[in-house]
Amino acid sequence: MASWRFGDLPHKLLATCRFGAGSTAELQVLDLSPGGCMVHRKRCNAEQGARVLVKLPGLGFQPANVAWVEDENAGIAFDQPLHEAVLAHLWQSLASAKAA
Repeated sequence: MASWRFGDLPHKLLATCRFGAGSTAELQVLDLSPGGCMVHRKRCNAEQGARVLVKLPGLGFQPANVAWVEDENAGIAFDQPLHEAVLAHLWQSLASAKAA
């Protein structure tokens, strides 16, 4: 299973996260795989077990839950895994933006 780390890109990948309580936050994605992502949660009070809708650039909202929280990071598990081709396209789009 592939995993993409975004630290080498000049711009941040942000995910829009909508939590069950109605709050919304733009969180930096640190790691992404078909099963979920790791986000920097400094501007958000996400707690383990919380339900969340995650929107990545170019995709619709993905139902998910906060699987773990450690310091300022959180792991989010998607209810349905993303297709590898979708992640590859997202990565290529970000790499193209980096080259431009």
